[in-house]
Amino acid sequence: MSAYSKDRSEPGARPGAGSAGVVRVVPKPAGGLSVWLTAWRVRLAMLGSVDLRSLAVVRMGLAVLLLVDLVSRAGDLSAHYSDAGVLPRSTLFESEGIRAYLSLHSLNGSALWQAALFGLAGYFAVTLLLGIRTRLATVGAWVLLLSLHHRNPVVLQAGDALLRLLLFWGMLLPLGARWSVDSAAGPLTLYHRKDNRLLSVAGVAILLQVCLVYWFTATFKDHPMWWNPNAAHFALNIDQLVTPFGMWLRQIDWLLPILTKVAFTMAVAAPLLVFCPVWTGTARMLVVLAMIGTHVALAMSLNLGLLPYVAAVSWLVFIPSKWWDWLRSRTYRQAGLRAKPSRSVWLLALLKRLPMVISGSRRGTGDVLIDIPTSRHLGIKARGWEQAVASIALIYAVAWNLQWLDSQSDNPILPVRITAIGDVLRMEQSWNMISPEALSHDGWFVMPAKLADGSKVDVFTGKRINWSNPAYVTGDNLGTRWRKYLRNLSKTQFDHILHPFANYLERSFNEAHSPARQVVSFDIVYIQETTLPSGAIELTRHTLIQHYRGP
Repeated sequence: MSAYSKDRSEPGARPGAGSAGVVRVVPKPAGGLSVWLTAWRVRLAMLGSVDLRSLAVVRMGLAVLLLVDLVSRAGDLSAHYSDAGVLPRSTLFESEGIRAYLSLHSLNGSALWQAALFGLAGYFAVTLLLGIRTRLATVGAWVLLLSLHHRNPVVLQAGDALLRLLLFWGMLLPLGARWSVDSAAGPLTLYHRKDNRLLSVAGVAILLQVCLVYWFTATFKDHPMWWNPNAAHFALNIDQLVTPFGMWLRQIDWLLPILTKVAFTMAVAAPLLVFCPVWTGTARMLVVLAMIGTHVALAMSLNLGLLPYVAAVSWLVFIPSKWWDWLRSRTYRQAGLRAKPSRSVWLLALLKRLPMVISGSRRGTGDVLIDIPTSRHLGIKARGWEQAVASIALIYAVAWNLQWLDSQSDNPILPVRITAIGDVLRMEQSWNMISPEALSHDGWFVMPAKLADGSKVDVFTGKRINWSNPAYVTGDNLGTRWRKYLRNLSKTQFDHILHPFANYLERSFNEAHSPARQVVSFDIVYIQETTLPSGAIELTRHTLIQHYRGP
């Protein structure tokens, strides 16, 4: 027997005559705990990732909301943001401190200056919508929105805070990586990426930000008033908020207790289901559709300003990759294209020219209307400073929510100096959109004035004095900003705005009328309406200020 047949495992051994050859040992695949941990790492990465196409839709939604918000504010530009309005800069500086001084809108008190800044904000909103220099557009839109909110915080609502926070997180995310001029004509090494999923701290932060709104809203609703089966009935009886559809809905007695339970359940369950570790894509898409439908119904029932629309847009970030992939394959089939069309197919597309004309670039098409796959493997990577800023901001946001939840504590989570930074950047978060007191207490203003000719009129509406519930309370002509302003006017913490408001009323009325109909004196009276559990209404009259008495 040859030496080769004695030990076939020796180095250099070769098969001899009649031998079966050297046996090759194949290592067994790792199993057990290591496989399980690897699978869960992949699963957790998927739960924390966002799709670049979902970010693109969020970008366009935020841009449209910015434009709508600017248009709605423009009608009251002088009244709300100039020195001739309800909050002159002298009063603003005394009440807001450093935040007022950091506002670009506070540099000048004229309406013309405000209009110029509105126009600049509109420019950034349009460029954000189209995805032209998206990072710069997002920063510009956030800075001007922050400045606008500093200028008149009395008219701000929860929707303004959420819009501002989404733009903040958007500055740290590649919002222009898909369906933008940047992706179509920008540097190929930055925007072309075969994998549409992005895992970064900012991506995780924007997902958690959406969830924090609902988790802490639900926690805030841990109040006997919200556990009352008639909570929806009380909410739909807030005359300053209810819409005609809400008035019809509150007549369906058997439905209102169901709506109360559904609202609370969805606020808790929806943010949990989007992080379901199994069937994640299906669960997320169902939650997105359910929450968008919920906010549409909310907007139809109550005048809550931007809040329902911003909240609906925020849920778009959860649209899973599998849905976009399905939509892309369906689009290709309808267009008669291959699953992976070559770049030459798109050279004939009309939309190829648009980004090239706008940007002046001669680069390729990229992703314009649908996600066009590319063979390049260069991905979008978050920079180190982006990860660091996003990490600090995320910890701060969670801490602020926890501190707000325990606002009566003598030992706040955040030190005063750290809280001051959040105040300046308006990173504060308090998701008590409708307080328990607001569910049972409502009201309206009556402002009876005596004119020089002896007649009497309501100086706010310019019509005859009506002590009953006036039409402007439930009508659409007043606007959500004025509604919020008047609701704040009735609160003691806003007593400092009463005199500027009274001065504005007197000045506006006198400028619009002849000398014979100038204001001699007027009062500002608040009528409080209390909705009792039995459905009965109790009225209380309060005179807030006796502003002007002539000689």
